[in-house]
Amino acid sequence: MCCLLSFSVCTQDPVTGLLPPKINWNTYKSGSSDYEDGWVRDNVYSILAVWGLSLAYNKNADMDEDRARAHELTQAVVKCMRGLLMCMMRQVNKVETFKKSQAKEDALHAKYNLKTCSPCVGDHAWGHLQIDATSLYLLMLAEMTASGIQIIFTLDEVAFIQNLVFYIEKAYCIPDYGIWERGDKLNHGMPELNASSIGMAKAALEALDGLDLFGPEGGHSSVIHILPDDIQQCKAILQSMVPRESNSKEIAASVLSVISFPAFAVEDEDLVNESREKIITKLQGRYGLVRFIRDGYKTPLEDPFRLHYEPAELEIFENIECEWPLFYCYLLLDALFNGDDEQVKTYTDLLDPLLVKDEAGLPLVPEFFYVLETSVERKCGEYILHLWSHSLYVLACLLKENFIAVGEIDPLNRRHCTDKRPDVVVQVSLLAEDELVRTQLRSLDVPVQVTQHVNPIQILPARALSSMYQQLGTNAKLKLTGRPDYNIGVLGTSMLYNVGNSILAFSPQILDYHQFYLALDNEFLADRIKSLVGFLGANWRILGRPILTMIITHSMLEDSLSSSIAKMIMKLRSGYISGVRVRLGYLSDFLSTSCTTSLHFIPDSDEELRRHRRNPESHDMLRRTDSESSSTDRTRTGSSSDHNPVKRRPSYKGMVKRSRSISVYGTSPTRRFFHSTSSDTDEEHNLPSATWGTTAVPGCNTFEDRAANGWTPARSRAMSTDMETREYLVQLEEAGTIDAQADILHFLYNTRGPDFDTQLFGGRGITVDKLLGELYEKACQSKLWSLVRHTAGLLRKRVEDLAEAATDLLVHQKQLTVGIPQGGHEEVITRPLPQEEMKNIIFNVFGEDMSTGVVTQELLVYLGIFVRTEPSLFNEMLRLRVGLIIEVMVAELARSLDCSGEDAAEFFMNLSPFEMKTLLYHILSGKELVVSDLMPDKEEEKQISIVNIDLPKRVGIRKLSCAIMKISCIKAFTGKPVNMSGRGLLPSPDRNKLEYEGAKEDEEDPHAGDDRLGQWIRRRCLDGALNRALRIFTPNSGKFLKRCVGLHCRGLKIYQHYLPNAMVQEMTPGELKFALCVEAALNRIPEPEYRQLVVEMLMVLSLVVEYHPEQSLGDTIDVDDLVWEGHNLYLKDQINIKGDSTMCCARAVQEKISCGGAAGICRYFYDTAPSGRFGTMTYFSRVVAKRVSFLPHENECVVA
Repeated sequence: MCCLLSFSVCTQDPVTGLLPPKINWNTYKSGSSDYEDGWVRDNVYSILAVWGLSLAYNKNADMDEDRARAHELTQAVVKCMRGLLMCMMRQVNKVETFKKSQAKEDALHAKYNLKTCSPCVGDHAWGHLQIDATSLYLLMLAEMTASGIQIIFTLDEVAFIQNLVFYIEKAYCIPDYGIWERGDKLNHGMPELNASSIGMAKAALEALDGLDLFGPEGGHSSVIHILPDDIQQCKAILQSMVPRESNSKEIAASVLSVISFPAFAVEDEDLVNESREKIITKLQGRYGLVRFIRDGYKTPLEDPFRLHYEPAELEIFENIECEWPLFYCYLLLDALFNGDDEQVKTYTDLLDPLLVKDEAGLPLVPEFFYVLETSVERKCGEYILHLWSHSLYVLACLLKENFIAVGEIDPLNRRHCTDKRPDVVVQVSLLAEDELVRTQLRSLDVPVQVTQHVNPIQILPARALSSMYQQLGTNAKLKLTGRPDYNIGVLGTSMLYNVGNSILAFSPQILDYHQFYLALDNEFLADRIKSLVGFLGANWRILGRPILTMIITHSMLEDSLSSSIAKMIMKLRSGYISGVRVRLGYLSDFLSTSCTTSLHFIPDSDEELRRHRRNPESHDMLRRTDSESSSTDRTRTGSSSDHNPVKRRPSYKGMVKRSRSISVYGTSPTRRFFHSTSSDTDEEHNLPSATWGTTAVPGCNTFEDRAANGWTPARSRAMSTDMETREYLVQLEEAGTIDAQADILHFLYNTRGPDFDTQLFGGRGITVDKLLGELYEKACQSKLWSLVRHTAGLLRKRVEDLAEAATDLLVHQKQLTVGIPQGGHEEVITRPLPQEEMKNIIFNVFGEDMSTGVVTQELLVYLGIFVRTEPSLFNEMLRLRVGLIIEVMVAELARSLDCSGEDAAEFFMNLSPFEMKTLLYHILSGKELVVSDLMPDKEEEKQISIVNIDLPKRVGIRKLSCAIMKISCIKAFTGKPVNMSGRGLLPSPDRNKLEYEGAKEDEEDPHAGDDRLGQWIRRRCLDGALNRALRIFTPNSGKFLKRCVGLHCRGLKIYQHYLPNAMVQEMTPGELKFALCVEAALNRIPEPEYRQLVVEMLMVLSLVVEYHPEQSLGDTIDVDDLVWEGHNLYLKDQINIKGDSTMCCARAVQEKISCGGAAGICRYFYDTAPSGRFGTMTYFSRVVAKRVSFLPHENECVVA
């Protein structure tokens, strides 16, 4: 204790209260430090032991001197925490800016001058964005306040703390520099998502929720408010990351601070144990734990004159990283909190020899131990006293000696986060839009009220709650504007709120189609509500039960009690849905059991409620159209009949359709190749009349085309004369169809802009934007999905979960691209972005094509849902190119409907959200797609139905990939033993088993036979377009690259891409950097089916390296040459057996008939299964065997 008092209190600056991070031998005796800067993180950790000592003195004080010492220590804690508060409050303008920008240059500084509290380095001179440091401060502020120490004195400071909450609440989508201040481990200034930052932010948010910063003397105005949805998002992202720290750090010791003291942020006990075990296994050494693999900090090989590392430099740091006793202190505290006496003894014994004794014999915890250049023995670093480490050590000693209990330094009981919780009962209250809907629902025998008859409770939409929360944390003196206008999630709307004398309930955001149109589709809505109930059951952590308030409208019931919503209500009535207990009832029945919170920060509650209750007046500014003119026929066939007698210029008719840039991977050539019966020549030779490629939809100009021709919105406006505008305004007043109105408004939007006052029917202030809003409402009511999507794009609407969906995909190590593939105009998204920035990128990349921009948002939401619920769909993908996925979806529709790309694109745009989600699932899962009649007689009929046919189940690639990963099944690669003294390319097979399984698959497939023709080329095209790569390649990629100098992979002949061996020197086995580089090379290949052949060849090469590590692969491997050699072997076999390819490519040179195969390779080779005697993998295995001299090329090698 005396040691800590000497070094923590005595080194504390008497003015600012800040502490230096460490002390070296030279300044140790004087009790000072040569550091002039104080880090936020180090100061908080360093003061923890002083706090622990003050608790110990308070608990054990018998004399006045001890009580005085306790008071002195408590005030030292207050002075340090307030010193940090003053440092941050001086940068209050950064807090205000960062809430909206989330830009690294707007971040609070991570360190300050010890004597002045002023910044010590510039905004761009250091990696200041460190969410974990700010979060740690807030977490310990909450714990100390709960222990009885008052640190916050004024309401201005309360407002600042509330805004610090807003600063960290989006931590799950803010890349930062992390606990080690370097971002990516190359230290090139690239921030990344860090699990330690997200976990610390989650812990801080949970700790501050509902906390009164004035303690027992406080009131409503000093309470901190946290929305539970932000906590849940942090939880979801955190648990998908740990024990991985970030993309560049596959594992890091800093995760210990998240799974144990002080954060206790991970709620899954199995995940906590797994993470701890992996960290100990991979990072623990004799002198402590390394921070992360290949950490070059203070190693003898590190260049002290530069901060960053070169990529090829990282490998030299492996196994010589500095080892930090700090993490033994973390593990010792973890054992003490868990009551594990054995582990307490283990880490005490490991830590004792590492302590440095001073002249008085007092133990000091040094910063780290490093390897000497001349010896493998490690030496203590320059700084013998690392206050962060020493503070945790003293805290552990206080716990071990029972001076304090774990509950005293964790008064908020965060250590119990892994305890099992009782099952949640979700309360559901159904409210009818009017009496007619109520009458319909009463026939279902469910309790229901009309929205106007639920007094004293008032019902408002979720956007009203978001508006109210914008007043939280406002402070005129500090120029703080409060919470940004973020959407409120379902956890936030599942509580009741006291505002003034009123009780408010809020409908979930998903029901508000004014924000985004997904709520209009009843099938999608019913599916989402079931998911929301399951979500509430799994993630509700608040006192009281959640209440889901649903307003049922006429459009939801669809005039039928057999609608999707009605069926969902029947399931709710059963009391059990999505694995969660449900209770239906009136709102008033749930007042005593629901979670209720008070919004006392609203200054004028009555006016606020009147503002949100006031219904906007609805004026029909556009002429009412003939409802029959936009029938199902029009939406399904894409024809746009105009009954309006006014003549329109043909160049502007169909302008909405011409604005789209969707292109299609041509599927009709394949149909002609394998199924055509219209031509005798085609029947006889089965030859294609066109090449497989990307076929643009006729009449659709891409963004690149328009840009090349000098198109810009400004130029379009300049080209439009006043006379033309007046002419089309007259036509707009007389337009009799909603299509005509859409075309003219689209023209006015592009030529005059959204704020142009049309003065329609002599009115004023009737802008294009207002007319588009009315058109959007009309399209929504008629569920004209194509028009809904287009007007939503012109209004630049954003789906509520856009940033969260993108973040979910990114943390699952999937990169995203949005844009138009064939134009080369794609934007790569490698890090989480704010909502508005994400939306702007999507709309900007598509230019005038607003429809596809909105569809891109929609698909990102569906992809986010799938990656959370069924991540196995993405196992073989590293990059999701959303624009390419759209083209594949349209191509599949064109194939299934046997129609042109233009008709398929129109049908695609008219799919309902549920149908589009179903179609996307089919594409990703490989299931067969069946589309019903284009013009169903009944609206209730589904347009897309699921048929359980795997096509061909991704069977070749998936079956081989799974088989290869099991050593017992890897034997399937050689159908016969190779006659080379018993030595083959790969282990010998269990052939009978595999052949039986293959035969069984054929027997079970009801569509075997002629229908199977063309499936493999289609599957390869789909997998290539979806960027599928084999999972087997990633774990062995490092080994594979080490066996050769480089890998040569062709896109076009003029785009040859070289991957150097130096890449391995920066890559650790668990990283994806190499795989992403290979992915970039593969993306240069324009033909998707040829891309998949290259992937299959890479798999064979990786297997050779795995099972024959001693075998050299030569200097440089040209993968294209190997693919071509395999193709040539196939053609030779085709000649010998007189196979199908003899009709085209397997002929003498002078007799060859081009079949139009991609990259000059025969189409029949593309349509060959990977396995089997004549499978592509068989030929590739023979080629590789020949290349590495395993066997002569004439020997038979079969992949069963």
